[in-house]
Amino acid sequence: MRKLKTTDIPCFCRTVKKLGLKEKFKTLALEANTGKDVWDRGFDLVWDLFDVATEVDGEMAIYEFLAGPFEMTPDEVGDLDLDILISNIQQMAAENNLMVFFKSAARLMR
Repeated sequence: MRKLKTTDIPCFCRTVKKLGLKEKFKTLALEANTGKDVWDRGFDLVWDLFDVATEVDGEMAIYEFLAGPFEMTPDEVGDLDLDILISNIQQMAAENNLMVFFKSAARLMR
């Protein structure tokens, strides 16, 4: 797995727009002061994300975004065992300053 890069920000923004969650992510990113704020307030956002992901276009958008940092194809992301997916997401969160990433992405979504 690689750390998030500059090229991941536009991909993330496209994914959020495609899923119709732009305003929710933008609000969370702009109002949160710390990474802990993001996680504390993020449950509803994650729930919304999973709700939208049940749509085929949403599902593929998420796989496409995660494929970059996970260093695999979108199809490989979709085929991950759930425990590996969760572990990879936790690792991605631990290895990256998500606060900077979300704030940067939020500025680009204006």
